[in-house]
Amino acid sequence: MMKTGIFGKAHLETLKKAVGVYSQRHQVTAQNIANVETAGYRTRKVKFEELLSAAGPSIKGYRTHERHFAIGRGGVEDVQAQVREARTGHDNGVNDVDIDSEMANLATNDLTYRLATRLLSARYSVLRGAIKGQMR
Repeated sequence: MMKTGIFGKAHLETLKKAVGVYSQRHQVTAQNIANVETAGYRTRKVKFEELLSAAGPSIKGYRTHERHFAIGRGGVEDVQAQVREARTGHDNGVNDVDIDSEMANLATNDLTYRLATRLLSARYSVLRGAIKGQMR
């Protein structure tokens, strides 16, 4: 059985997870922009890429009881995005939102979202072609 390549489920799962995270990041950045004049608002960010790069191959031990310690570390499928306070150090007189930085983050996130959706679409297109027996 083939475990890598176009039929590798890990690639599709990672891309689907990335698309969801980029969507969540867009919402958080939009909230930051919307609250640029809200007194005391703290800038938030979505932490994902750092967590994803820290996740390695999924190696887990078998647990015979729910109170036993977990053995090994989780893989990509266990990584969850975290929304945290950004601590920018910026002071606009009302809060810590830097509108220029947030607009740049929004544009960057839009590009990465579009790239991830195109890659995901291409993967599914190749799978559809393989199912139909089409050659490229």
